[in-house]
Amino acid sequence: MLSAPANTLPARLIDALGFALVLVLAWQLAWWTWHFAAPHSAASAAVSTDSSVNLEAARQLFGTPAPTASTVSSTGIRLKGVYAIDGKTLSAAVVNTGGKNDQAVRVGEEFQPQVTLTEVFADHVVISRAGVRERIDLEKRIAMAARSNAAAAGANTGFRLNVAAKGGNTYSLSRGDLNSALQDPRQLNFLGRIGTLPGGGVRMEQAPPGSLSDRLGFKEGDIIRQVNGQPVNSPGDLARVYQQFGNLNQIRAEVVRGGAPMLLTYQIQP
Repeated sequence: MLSAPANTLPARLIDALGFALVLVLAWQLAWWTWHFAAPHSAASAAVSTDSSVNLEAARQLFGTPAPTASTVSSTGIRLKGVYAIDGKTLSAAVVNTGGKNDQAVRVGEEFQPQVTLTEVFADHVVISRAGVRERIDLEKRIAMAARSNAAAAGANTGFRLNVAAKGGNTYSLSRGDLNSALQDPRQLNFLGRIGTLPGGGVRMEQAPPGSLSDRLGFKEGDIIRQVNGQPVNSPGDLARVYQQFGNLNQIRAEVVRGGAPMLLTYQIQP
């Protein structure tokens, strides 16, 4: 009669230990999940940007003309086509490296010294050159973009943005209207153009009537030294200001015109 309780005690003890172990593992899992996930989420929130901002347009702002049909990779490689070796998954490309003949290349294959095909998509491929990734668009896609840009240039006469002159080199514009216009690739034909200077600053090389640069009050020959106290030495510096655009209510550009300093001020509306 006494043997049954003696045999039951170890079983209960084992069940209790097992339950305790499950609790410990669950707590550890929760802690590690919080440790890795929570800080990452906070960091992501801190650097998030307005989804309406076209960062590619920011990179091109005043500095890079729209692509043309002759655009090729910086490596001189042209993408002629893509295809699936197994009939299902895109895994190879037809490229031209500057010679008379095209060549077929598989994913993972090195077809030039230190140049490897890494990914294949319907309208572009990604290559790795000495560890640096580069996108190459399909020639047909580039030609279509060029035709679209040419048609837009013929149909439009200027950048689609209303900038109100307030007097005293002060202007007012809408953040939403500018972001919306820069979402349209056709508007990139009407930005104007700047060039860099050896001594610092950038010079407005082109500000044709109706262009964004003209609407913002710039003249050809203007030298932009600083924007909101930040030195401007390249189109990339202007792009950084544009990426901060969602948090700015005023922009102050320090400019030299005809050898004399001046200040252009922009009031930013929603």
